[in-house]
Amino acid sequence: RLAAWHDYLLDRRDLGGGGLAAVVHPWEPGMDNSPCWDRALQRIEPSPPDTFRRADLDHGHPADRPTDLDYGRYVRLATEYRDAGYDDRAAPHRFAVEDPSFNALLAVSELALAALSRELGLPGERHTERASALTRALVDRLWDAEAGLFRVRDLHTGAHVDEASVSGLVPLLVPHLPADVVRSLHATLTGARFSAPATRLVPSYDLTGRAFDPTRYWRGPAWFNTAWLIERGLRTHGLTRDADVLRADFLARAGRSGFAEYVDPATGAARGTRHFSWTAALTLDLLATAGPADHPERHDATEART
Repeated sequence: RLAAWHDYLLDRRDLGGGGLAAVVHPWEPGMDNSPCWDRALQRIEPSPPDTFRRADLDHGHPADRPTDLDYGRYVRLATEYRDAGYDDRAAPHRFAVEDPSFNALLAVSELALAALSRELGLPGERHTERASALTRALVDRLWDAEAGLFRVRDLHTGAHVDEASVSGLVPLLVPHLPADVVRSLHATLTGARFSAPATRLVPSYDLTGRAFDPTRYWRGPAWFNTAWLIERGLRTHGLTRDADVLRADFLARAGRSGFAEYVDPATGAARGTRHFSWTAALTLDLLATAGPADHPERHDATEART
Protein backbone atom coordinates (compact mmCIF):
# COMPACT_ATOMS: atom_id res chain seq x y z
CA ARG A 1 0.00 0.00 0.00
CA LEU A 2 2.81 2.42 0.79
CA ALA A 3 4.47 1.72 -2.55
CA ALA A 4 1.13 2.08 -4.34
CA TRP A 5 0.58 5.45 -2.69
CA HIS A 6 3.94 6.63 -3.98
CA ASP A 7 3.13 5.21 -7.42
CA TYR A 8 -0.02 7.32 -7.47
CA LEU A 9 1.78 10.50 -6.43
CA LEU A 10 4.54 10.07 -9.00
CA ASP A 11 2.15 9.13 -11.81
CA ARG A 12 -1.31 10.69 -11.54
CA ARG A 13 -0.07 13.69 -9.56
CA ASP A 14 2.86 14.59 -11.82
CA LEU A 15 0.67 17.30 -13.29
CA GLY A 16 3.62 19.41 -14.40
CA GLY A 17 5.38 16.56 -16.18
CA GLY A 18 8.68 17.33 -14.47
CA GLY A 19 8.94 14.42 -12.06
CA LEU A 20 7.44 16.10 -8.99
CA ALA A 21 4.10 15.42 -7.29
CA ALA A 22 1.63 18.29 -7.45
CA VAL A 23 -0.61 19.25 -4.56
CA VAL A 24 -4.14 20.28 -5.44
CA HIS A 25 -5.37 21.66 -2.12
CA PRO A 26 -3.61 23.77 0.54
CA TRP A 27 -4.48 21.10 3.12
CA GLU A 28 -2.34 18.48 1.36
CA PRO A 29 1.07 19.90 2.32
CA GLY A 30 -0.48 20.97 5.63
CA MET A 31 0.43 24.67 5.40
CA ASP A 32 -3.15 25.80 4.93
CA ASN A 33 -2.91 29.60 4.67
CA SER A 34 0.71 30.03 3.64
CA PRO A 35 1.30 33.25 1.68
CA CYS A 36 2.72 30.97 -1.02
CA TRP A 37 -0.88 30.11 -1.94
CA ASP A 38 -2.33 33.63 -1.93
CA ARG A 39 -2.12 34.38 -5.63
CA ALA A 40 -3.23 30.90 -6.72
CA LEU A 41 -6.20 31.01 -4.34
CA GLN A 42 -7.37 34.33 -5.78
CA ARG A 43 -8.54 32.32 -8.79
CA ILE A 44 -10.98 30.36 -6.61
CA GLU A 45 -14.53 31.56 -5.93
CA PRO A 46 -15.14 30.79 -2.23
CA SER A 47 -18.05 28.70 -1.04
CA PRO A 48 -20.59 30.81 0.90
CA PRO A 49 -19.85 30.81 4.66
CA ASP A 50 -23.33 29.50 5.48
CA THR A 51 -22.59 26.24 3.61
CA PHE A 52 -20.00 24.93 6.09
CA ARG A 53 -19.07 25.06 9.77
CA ARG A 54 -15.54 25.77 10.91
CA ALA A 55 -14.76 23.14 13.52
CA ASP A 56 -11.22 24.53 13.87
CA LEU A 57 -12.61 27.55 15.73
CA ASP A 58 -13.84 25.22 18.48
CA HIS A 59 -10.25 24.97 19.73
CA GLY A 60 -8.48 28.08 18.45
CA HIS A 61 -8.89 31.85 18.50
CA PRO A 62 -10.00 33.30 15.15
CA ALA A 63 -6.97 35.63 15.15
CA ASP A 64 -4.70 32.57 15.12
CA ARG A 65 -6.48 30.74 12.31
CA PRO A 66 -7.10 31.12 8.56
CA THR A 67 -9.81 33.62 7.66
CA ASP A 68 -13.37 32.77 6.61
CA LEU A 69 -12.43 33.77 3.06
CA ASP A 70 -9.56 31.26 3.14
CA TYR A 71 -11.89 28.54 4.36
CA GLY A 72 -14.47 29.31 1.71
CA ARG A 73 -11.83 28.63 -0.92
CA TYR A 74 -10.63 25.46 0.81
CA VAL A 75 -14.19 24.14 0.87
CA ARG A 76 -14.74 25.03 -2.79
CA LEU A 77 -11.61 23.13 -3.85
CA ALA A 78 -12.48 20.11 -1.71
CA THR A 79 -16.04 20.06 -3.07
CA GLU A 80 -14.85 20.22 -6.68
CA TYR A 81 -12.44 17.34 -6.13
CA ARG A 82 -15.15 15.28 -4.42
CA ASP A 83 -17.63 15.97 -7.21
CA ALA A 84 -15.05 14.72 -9.74
CA GLY A 85 -14.84 11.44 -7.83
CA TYR A 86 -11.27 12.28 -6.77
CA ASP A 87 -10.25 11.43 -10.33
CA ASP A 88 -7.22 13.53 -11.23
CA ARG A 89 -8.00 13.17 -14.93
CA ALA A 90 -11.49 14.64 -14.47
CA ALA A 91 -10.97 17.17 -11.66
CA PRO A 92 -10.42 20.81 -12.70
CA HIS A 93 -7.52 21.29 -10.26
CA ARG A 94 -7.75 25.07 -10.38
CA PHE A 95 -5.20 25.04 -7.58
CA ALA A 96 -2.14 22.98 -8.59
CA VAL A 97 1.38 23.65 -7.34
CA GLU A 98 4.66 21.83 -6.83
CA ASP A 99 5.58 22.29 -3.18
CA PRO A 100 9.17 21.84 -1.93
CA SER A 101 8.35 20.33 1.46
CA PHE A 102 5.83 17.85 0.06
CA ASN A 103 8.30 16.56 -2.52
CA ALA A 104 11.24 16.55 -0.11
CA LEU A 105 9.21 14.36 2.25
CA LEU A 106 8.28 12.13 -0.67
CA ALA A 107 11.97 11.72 -1.58
CA VAL A 108 12.91 10.86 2.01
CA SER A 109 9.94 8.48 2.19
CA GLU A 110 11.23 6.68 -0.91
CA LEU A 111 14.51 6.13 0.94
CA ALA A 112 12.52 4.80 3.90
CA LEU A 113 10.72 2.36 1.58
CA ALA A 114 14.10 1.24 0.25
CA ALA A 115 15.25 0.54 3.82
CA LEU A 116 12.01 -1.31 4.62
CA SER A 117 12.43 -3.38 1.47
CA ARG A 118 15.92 -4.43 2.53
CA GLU A 119 14.65 -5.40 5.98
CA LEU A 120 12.04 -7.62 4.33
CA GLY A 121 14.52 -9.14 1.92
CA LEU A 122 12.94 -7.36 -1.05
CA PRO A 123 14.71 -5.31 -3.73
CA GLY A 124 14.84 -1.63 -2.84
CA GLU A 125 16.67 -0.22 -5.84
CA ARG A 126 13.49 1.16 -7.41
CA HIS A 127 12.84 3.32 -4.37
CA THR A 128 16.43 4.52 -4.20
CA GLU A 129 16.30 5.48 -7.87
CA ARG A 130 13.03 7.35 -7.38
CA ALA A 131 14.50 9.26 -4.43
CA SER A 132 17.42 10.30 -6.63
CA ALA A 133 15.07 11.37 -9.42
CA LEU A 134 12.97 13.41 -6.99
CA THR A 135 16.08 15.10 -5.63
CA ARG A 136 17.19 16.08 -9.12
CA ALA A 137 13.72 17.38 -9.98
CA LEU A 138 13.54 19.40 -6.76
CA VAL A 139 16.77 21.17 -7.60
CA ASP A 140 16.01 21.56 -11.30
CA ARG A 141 12.44 22.85 -10.92
CA LEU A 142 12.18 24.50 -7.51
CA TRP A 143 15.63 25.71 -6.42
CA ASP A 144 16.15 29.48 -6.51
CA ALA A 145 19.87 30.12 -6.08
CA GLU A 146 19.43 33.89 -5.82
CA ALA A 147 16.86 33.58 -3.01
CA GLY A 148 18.80 30.80 -1.27
CA LEU A 149 15.82 28.48 -0.85
CA PHE A 150 13.36 26.33 -2.74
CA ARG A 151 10.28 27.99 -4.24
CA VAL A 152 6.74 26.79 -4.86
CA ARG A 153 5.91 26.47 -8.58
CA ASP A 154 2.39 27.43 -9.68
CA LEU A 155 1.52 24.96 -12.43
CA HIS A 156 -1.11 27.27 -13.91
CA THR A 157 1.48 29.94 -14.66
CA GLY A 158 4.62 27.81 -14.77
CA ALA A 159 6.38 30.38 -12.59
CA HIS A 160 7.94 30.26 -9.17
CA VAL A 161 5.92 31.94 -6.43
CA ASP A 162 7.89 34.91 -5.14
CA GLU A 163 7.40 34.12 -1.46
CA ALA A 164 9.83 32.63 1.07
CA SER A 165 8.33 30.11 3.48
CA VAL A 166 9.59 27.33 5.71
CA SER A 167 8.54 24.90 2.98
CA GLY A 168 11.56 26.13 1.03
CA LEU A 169 13.90 25.06 3.85
CA VAL A 170 12.45 21.61 4.60
CA PRO A 171 14.35 20.00 1.66
CA LEU A 172 17.39 20.20 3.94
CA LEU A 173 16.06 16.78 5.00
CA VAL A 174 17.09 15.28 1.66
CA PRO A 175 20.49 13.60 2.09
CA HIS A 176 22.02 13.94 -1.37
CA LEU A 177 21.50 17.61 -2.13
CA PRO A 178 24.36 19.39 -3.91
CA ALA A 179 26.82 20.90 -1.42
CA ASP A 180 26.28 24.45 -2.67
CA VAL A 181 22.52 24.09 -2.14
CA VAL A 182 23.08 22.91 1.44
CA ARG A 183 25.40 25.86 2.15
CA SER A 184 22.90 28.31 0.74
CA LEU A 185 19.97 26.80 2.65
CA HIS A 186 21.99 26.99 5.85
CA ALA A 187 22.81 30.64 5.22
CA THR A 188 19.12 31.41 4.64
CA LEU A 189 18.04 29.49 7.73
CA THR A 190 20.47 31.42 9.94
CA GLY A 191 19.97 34.80 8.24
CA ALA A 192 17.59 37.68 8.91
CA ARG A 193 14.58 36.15 7.14
CA PHE A 194 14.30 33.01 9.28
CA SER A 195 16.32 33.62 12.43
CA ALA A 196 13.92 35.04 15.02
CA PRO A 197 15.52 37.32 17.65
CA ALA A 198 14.14 35.65 20.79
CA THR A 199 13.65 32.03 19.77
CA ARG A 200 15.63 29.58 17.66
CA LEU A 201 12.46 27.98 16.27
CA VAL A 202 11.96 28.57 12.55
CA PRO A 203 9.15 30.95 11.50
CA SER A 204 6.74 29.55 8.94
CA TYR A 205 7.22 32.60 6.71
CA ASP A 206 9.90 35.18 5.96
CA LEU A 207 10.18 37.56 8.94
CA THR A 208 10.74 40.41 6.48
CA GLY A 209 8.00 39.34 4.06
CA ARG A 210 5.05 41.48 3.00
CA ALA A 211 2.49 39.07 4.52
CA PHE A 212 4.25 38.23 7.80
CA ASP A 213 1.86 37.82 10.74
CA PRO A 214 3.32 36.43 14.00
CA THR A 215 0.03 34.91 15.16
CA ARG A 216 -1.90 33.64 12.15
CA TYR A 217 -1.22 29.97 11.46
CA TRP A 218 1.24 29.49 8.54
CA ARG A 219 1.82 33.20 7.89
CA GLY A 220 4.59 33.61 10.46
CA PRO A 221 4.25 31.50 13.62
CA ALA A 222 6.91 28.90 14.35
CA TRP A 223 5.68 25.31 14.30
CA PHE A 224 7.20 22.41 16.18
CA ASN A 225 6.73 19.89 13.37
CA THR A 226 8.75 21.90 10.85
CA ALA A 227 11.41 22.62 13.48
CA TRP A 228 11.73 18.86 14.03
CA LEU A 229 12.13 18.27 10.29
CA ILE A 230 14.77 20.97 9.97
CA GLU A 231 16.62 19.69 13.04
CA ARG A 232 16.86 16.32 11.33
CA GLY A 233 17.97 17.99 8.12
CA LEU A 234 20.76 19.85 9.87
CA ARG A 235 22.03 16.59 11.35
CA THR A 236 21.76 14.87 7.98
CA HIS A 237 24.28 17.34 6.58
CA GLY A 238 26.61 17.38 9.59
CA LEU A 239 25.47 20.78 10.88
CA THR A 240 25.39 19.41 14.41
CA ARG A 241 25.94 22.63 16.34
CA ASP A 242 22.94 24.31 14.74
CA ALA A 243 20.88 21.15 15.19
CA ASP A 244 21.72 21.10 18.89
CA VAL A 245 20.66 24.74 19.30
CA LEU A 246 17.37 24.14 17.49
CA ARG A 247 16.73 20.98 19.50
CA ALA A 248 17.35 22.76 22.80
CA ASP A 249 14.99 25.61 21.96
CA PHE A 250 12.35 23.16 20.70
CA LEU A 251 12.37 21.34 24.04
CA ALA A 252 12.35 24.54 26.06
CA ARG A 253 9.53 26.14 24.08
CA ALA A 254 7.45 22.97 23.94
CA GLY A 255 7.43 22.63 27.71
CA ARG A 256 6.92 26.31 28.49
CA SER A 257 4.10 26.70 25.98
CA GLY A 258 2.11 23.74 27.30
CA PHE A 259 2.88 21.80 24.10
CA ALA A 260 1.24 24.43 21.94
CA GLU A 261 0.34 23.83 18.31
CA TYR A 262 2.67 26.69 17.33
CA VAL A 263 4.23 29.80 18.89
CA ASP A 264 4.95 33.44 18.15
CA PRO A 265 8.45 33.28 16.65
CA ALA A 266 9.64 36.45 18.38
CA THR A 267 8.34 35.83 21.90
CA GLY A 268 7.66 32.10 22.10
CA ALA A 269 4.10 32.83 23.28
CA ALA A 270 1.75 29.88 22.76
CA ARG A 271 -0.68 30.07 19.86
CA GLY A 272 -3.35 27.75 18.53
CA THR A 273 -4.29 24.63 20.46
CA ARG A 274 -2.52 23.62 23.70
CA HIS A 275 -1.56 20.03 24.57
CA PHE A 276 -1.12 19.37 20.86
CA SER A 277 -0.35 15.73 20.16
CA TRP A 278 2.39 16.09 17.55
CA THR A 279 4.23 18.66 19.67
CA ALA A 280 4.22 16.18 22.55
CA ALA A 281 5.14 13.23 20.31
CA LEU A 282 8.05 15.06 18.69
CA THR A 283 9.25 16.21 22.11
CA LEU A 284 9.38 12.57 23.20
CA ASP A 285 11.29 11.70 20.04
CA LEU A 286 13.92 14.36 20.70
CA LEU A 287 14.20 13.37 24.35
CA ALA A 288 14.74 9.75 23.31
CA THR A 289 17.43 10.47 20.72
CA ALA A 290 20.03 13.22 20.48
CA GLY A 291 21.40 15.28 23.35
CA PRO A 292 22.91 14.70 26.80
CA ALA A 293 20.62 13.21 29.44
CA ASP A 294 21.22 16.08 31.86
CA HIS A 295 20.41 18.86 29.37
CA PRO A 296 18.32 21.47 31.26
CA GLU A 297 15.75 21.73 28.50
CA ARG A 298 15.05 18.02 28.89
CA HIS A 299 13.80 18.73 32.39
CA ASP A 300 11.69 21.71 31.26
CA ALA A 301 9.89 19.59 28.71
CA THR A 302 9.56 16.52 30.92
CA GLU A 303 8.21 18.44 33.91
CA ALA A 304 5.65 20.23 31.75
CA ARG A 305 4.03 16.90 30.90
CA THR A 306 2.80 16.38 34.45
